[in-house]
Amino acid sequence: MKASLDLWNSLCLRHGGLGHAVIHEAGHAVVAVKHGIEFVDVSINPDPTLHPNEVGAFTGGGVRLESVDHLRAAVAADPVGSLRFCLAGALAERAAFEHTLKDSYRADLNSWRVCAGLRDAQTEESLEAALGMPFATVSRSTMIEVRQLGPAVTAVARALGDRPTLRLSLADVRGLVEAAGA
Repeated sequence: MKASLDLWNSLCLRHGGLGHAVIHEAGHAVVAVKHGIEFVDVSINPDPTLHPNEVGAFTGGGVRLESVDHLRAAVAADPVGSLRFCLAGALAERAAFEHTLKDSYRADLNSWRVCAGLRDAQTEESLEAALGMPFATVSRSTMIEVRQLGPAVTAVARALGDRPTLRLSLADVRGLVEAAGA
């Protein structure tokens, strides 16, 4: 466990990577609740090296949906709300710490892009066409939303970090969001 804690701490020497991870995933979970995106649970991987992603890097945690098809359906039904969900993790980090862990924002945006069927290099115009509005407008409004939901994000992050399993169910998150008055 010490080696995995050392790894987490090495990701941000000022705040600790685990602090970033719980805020990041809490941001996703709270915005999912606010936009009606159903998920199974939100969790942090205590030893991220045991959870490689498709390109060999490690995965620190995530909001687990029933399947990737659920995110694809959310993107198709509500491109803007689903993009807010995807960007909320990195933007919650930025709101809390004034920076993100390496690749947080890019990975979050790429999740949405892939589910939106946008696999090639994107331009402002192609993103605007997929969203029906300027990407920069969505990004700015998501940052405002994340800041407004700050008490709920903090409550979920604190609860997530305090759980020995580092896992909260959708019902847990909904209860914390309601208790925070969001």
